[in-house]
Amino acid sequence: MRLTRQEFLKLSGAGLAGATVLGTLGCGGDGGSGGEGLVFTSYGGSFQRAQEKAWLKPYSKETGTEIRQDSPTDYTRLQDMVENDKVVWDVVDVGNDFGLESTADLLEPLDYSVIDKGPILEGYASKYRIACMLYANVLAYNTDQVEGTPRSWADFLDTQKFPGRRGLHKVPSETLEVALLGDGVLPKDLYPLDVDRALGKLDTIKDQIVWWEDAARSQQQIAKGDVALISAWNGRMQTEIDAGAPVNIQWNQNLQTADYLVVPKGTSRKDEAMKLIAYCVSGENNYRLSDYIEYAPINKESIPKVDPQVAPQLPTAHRDVGVTYNAQWWDNHREAVENRFYKWVTS
Repeated sequence: MRLTRQEFLKLSGAGLAGATVLGTLGCGGDGGSGGEGLVFTSYGGSFQRAQEKAWLKPYSKETGTEIRQDSPTDYTRLQDMVENDKVVWDVVDVGNDFGLESTADLLEPLDYSVIDKGPILEGYASKYRIACMLYANVLAYNTDQVEGTPRSWADFLDTQKFPGRRGLHKVPSETLEVALLGDGVLPKDLYPLDVDRALGKLDTIKDQIVWWEDAARSQQQIAKGDVALISAWNGRMQTEIDAGAPVNIQWNQNLQTADYLVVPKGTSRKDEAMKLIAYCVSGENNYRLSDYIEYAPINKESIPKVDPQVAPQLPTAHRDVGVTYNAQWWDNHREAVENRFYKWVTS
């Protein structure tokens, strides 16, 4: 599971555990954490399997580079590796809450003489991280539970118009944005977040909220009708739709953000890590992730290469009605806002 920055800081004293290698791709090496080649770390499950099929296996085949895998991404382990000079991860997939100023001292600057950031969507490439895919927080609803079509987050928050329980992620990030958009705040005025206003709006539906803390639970909630409407990630909701669940997605006001690739500071394979990242985010290869999971390319040259049958299910097809998540604002304010949010949740 992803740790928030607050959890990461609380756990920063934990000891370094050895890497648990999931598998070895390519040629040579012994597959252990001390072997040759690269170690790629991500969040496991269907997402990491998709990354393996889309990028890691083809890269190994084309270059002969051995790639070993580990999971899940754990910020505490990464910190301990760097601070104890025992770095065994080379390329790490991280969430939108990592790789900015607060964690920059744990990472190598990316080599943009190797990685082409020119075609990357604006705002998704910076000194220490580059996005590898785009995803969205969307409004989804159970068609057996809901009469009519919710059109916006205002409808999500209107329990008179659309009765039933609401599923929300038990974190302030994205949840507060949903509350403010539902209260009429325009996307251009969303940041800095008005936390008081957001919590006040959530108060109006507090007795109808069913929290989810992991993405699999969000899928179960909406598919089984435990909630009528939910704020959740588009890939997880599309999985339920594809499985035949009575679920629809409303893309209006979808909140768009990304996962990123970073290189831990002190890796002995920095040059090879940069080459692998360049491959994953390139116009030639970035789109292939969408063949295996409903996350969108971040490279503008790769977007047109997506399977036409898949493209309408991706955030890139709905950027005109989307809202861009401000990761920098959260990096500057996360701890204070989290303290207020969790106090509100338990009050």
